[in-house]
Amino acid sequence: MNEAEHRALAERLVEILGREEYDRLGEVYAADVVVEFPQSGERFRGIENVRGQFENYPGSGAIETRVADVIGGTAYALTPMYTVVAVEGSGDSGTSIVRTRYPDGSFWWIVSPYELEGGRIARIRSFFAPEFEAPAWREPYWDRS
Repeated sequence: MNEAEHRALAERLVEILGREEYDRLGEVYAADVVVEFPQSGERFRGIENVRGQFENYPGSGAIETRVADVIGGTAYALTPMYTVVAVEGSGDSGTSIVRTRYPDGSFWWIVSPYELEGGRIARIRSFFAPEFEAPAWREPYWDRS
């Protein structure tokens, strides 16, 4: 696969997750996929177990449409739960960087190196970190370009 195909695969995955259409996970995951969360020591083997952990996530479906007042009325805008920030990959391996919004409203970053078999994700390791304000003491060293 080329980099554009890797990005399309990542975008399809975030679309499925954002819409909570977990019955479509087979479009991106191999049937015997292994999903690992190294920070918590969890490993999910097989698409049914991956689907189960998504379907039973506390607060799933809690991110609702936001209402905003605009000139002349009210507008409804759905902020995506997942946003693909970057994808790099070639052949049967790649890495995705995704920003997500948790049901509590916090934003997190997910970095996921993955391996493919037959154009589907066969193994993925996801590392999560919350967004935070940069400490003021580092500001003199920031790259401003």
